[in-house]
Amino acid sequence: MKFKQILFLGLVILFSSCYYDVEEELYPTNISKCDTTNTKLSTKIKPILIKNCYVCHSVSNSINLGGNIDLETYTELKKYVDNSKLLMSIKHQSGVWSMPKGTSYKIPACDINKIEYWIKIGAKND
Repeated sequence: MKFKQILFLGLVILFSSCYYDVEEELYPTNISKCDTTNTKLSTKIKPILIKNCYVCHSVSNSINLGGNIDLETYTELKKYVDNSKLLMSIKHQSGVWSMPKGTSYKIPACDINKIEYWIKIGAKND
């Protein structure tokens, strides 16, 4: 009789323990708190690129470190925006090198969201 009571109690706990859990509360993404208002190349996108990309992909470093990919000048940056390789690489999608290369580090989701939004609104040189 005691075995049946323990089994019943265990089943009740098992099936009721996660009843009120909400995924967003358990694993917050903070993307909803990501501010994309007034997203401009000069004020929101360049700082992200400077912090995460220019070490290898600036005018001066792209030849030796960045595979001849310059993200510092707008004309060159726009090429990688237009062919989707910038966004694909920072989102670690297949078909391109994941960036930053050689690490498991991924640009923060909010920064990726800002870049994606900037692209969506036309990727202007502002």
